[in-house]
Amino acid sequence: MKIKFNKSLVLLGLIVLSMSCKKVFDVNHPGGPITPEQEWGNPDFIKGYVTNFYNILPSWNRNEEISAEAFSGGSGGNALNFFLTGKYTTQSGYPDRVWDWASLRGINNFFANIDKSKSVLSDADYKSLKGQAYFFRAYLYYRMVKVLGGVPIITVVQDPTADINTLLVKRNTSLECFDFINKQLDSAINLLPVSYDADNTGRVTKGAAMAVKGEALLLKASPLFCKSPNTGYWNDAYTALASAKTELDADGYGLYTDNTAKTNENMWYDKAGAAKEMILSVRFHYPEKTNGFQQGQRPLTETSGAAGSCDPTWEMVKEYPMKNGLDISDPNSGYDPTEFWKNRDPRFYTAIVYNGARYDFADITPRVQWIFNGIAGDDAYKATANYNITGFYCRKGIDTTLGAVGWSHQAFDWPIIRYAEVLLNLAEAANETGHSGDAKNYIVQIRKRAHIDLGSGNYGLATSVGADYQSTLNAVMKEREIEFAFEGKRFWDLRRRRMFSVLNSFGTLHAYGPYLNRTAASTQYGVDITQSNSGIAFQLSNIIVNSPASFDRNSFLKAITNFVYEPIDLSATNQIQIPDSYYFGPIDPQYILQNKNLQQNVGWDNGSFNPVIQ
Repeated sequence: MKIKFNKSLVLLGLIVLSMSCKKVFDVNHPGGPITPEQEWGNPDFIKGYVTNFYNILPSWNRNEEISAEAFSGGSGGNALNFFLTGKYTTQSGYPDRVWDWASLRGINNFFANIDKSKSVLSDADYKSLKGQAYFFRAYLYYRMVKVLGGVPIITVVQDPTADINTLLVKRNTSLECFDFINKQLDSAINLLPVSYDADNTGRVTKGAAMAVKGEALLLKASPLFCKSPNTGYWNDAYTALASAKTELDADGYGLYTDNTAKTNENMWYDKAGAAKEMILSVRFHYPEKTNGFQQGQRPLTETSGAAGSCDPTWEMVKEYPMKNGLDISDPNSGYDPTEFWKNRDPRFYTAIVYNGARYDFADITPRVQWIFNGIAGDDAYKATANYNITGFYCRKGIDTTLGAVGWSHQAFDWPIIRYAEVLLNLAEAANETGHSGDAKNYIVQIRKRAHIDLGSGNYGLATSVGADYQSTLNAVMKEREIEFAFEGKRFWDLRRRRMFSVLNSFGTLHAYGPYLNRTAASTQYGVDITQSNSGIAFQLSNIIVNSPASFDRNSFLKAITNFVYEPIDLSATNQIQIPDSYYFGPIDPQYILQNKNLQQNVGWDNGSFNPVIQ
């Protein structure tokens, strides 16, 4: 997280917390070892200690392959993710599985000492630091419980020299853990400020803690943990999320808009403007902290190394509605499968790069992206695993102001919770508590910001949305899928609602690979197909870029392209078949060997612990 502090705080943030008998702050520095007494007597050191907790926040973990959003690996495109094909073992891990007791020990150590420091801290700093610590203890547990269900609740610094039997703690139930998380967040909310000065931009605020509380209660009430609906839990989530929205609105947060059709793209560039939407985020800034994630996501011609780490699947491309808001399956939508890129939701163009799309970079403007099989060399569809696998590139989160040399300078912030997610979380809880009309209004706000056509007043939503429970739920989930595409949300949404059946229904993931129709290119548009691949691509680009406004670009792309629908994974074992046991991850067996009192989750290695609440 990019937070502005003086040099001493930055240095202290690099201290690695130890679980050994060695005192945490017995480290060497130019002035000699820092003793605990010096540490807890120095406000700057205490602030630096809390800064270290921000490493608990997740960053650039999108899980796009196991959500079927994109293909991101495999040799030659023949190795579908083992999660999707049901080949996981307890040794395989689990997406975003956290078992971080070192960070918890550091937080508990903070609480064991902070009250001794009250006299050296201002009242505002004391409350803020303590509030941040409460938040991160809750957030750490939230991350563990989200994947594993109940885990041991530990609030003291364990003494490694104590009786071993006192250290081998058992797992608390999922319900006990959710109650603990809720209480920790309440403590954080009571202490955290609504904002900070410029030097502390990026720290957790009261509104952020309230948003996380609502999200945690939403998870608790969801079908993942409550197979039988619990009205009380849903009401708790709705109340918490409504309160979070009220607080955030009062604090100046809201949907980012710049009155262009590219709002969902520009929010990544306009950090100052988009701050109103970024409730909780990991901050980056060149040159101090860059994310480097886009290296494999950009076309190979505009990066260094291997591309193909995030190629959208045909399944994901089809999910985007039309600009009129209607699903492509709706006979009134105007969708033409032979020109699938035409008149789609504006968010389609800020996330999906299709064959023939205008995709400028700083060093090449104007530029058209060609992904033809056998054409354009470095970006050829299905050439190798390092090139394009599906016939599409992902544009979201790509800094197109950087060229092939400067791509490593990318410093987009990573959003953990956007204001849009607070609205859609609230919409889901509203629908579950009999407020479906309110749920529709929240969806409409998102669609309006995305520049979906107003139409008859529903922005393309079915007339049953806002009146019928299932229609409204479907609309919420669809809006989440599109609004948060490639932001690491889809997998968790499907899991939380126990909707892996959606992925299983695909059979396998597919490409929609573009092949050049050489005859049409030559006879209809005068392309010299005897030239090299790059020469052909250059001619095609010139036709698009230099033609008059009356030129029918869509007909041109349609004429020169033959698309092939084919599996990404060509092996005989490519079928998606996620078992129900995968709704919860397993504890790493090594930890169970170390602690005889830990139980494995049901469905993994004959485990007996049931994470489900009811």
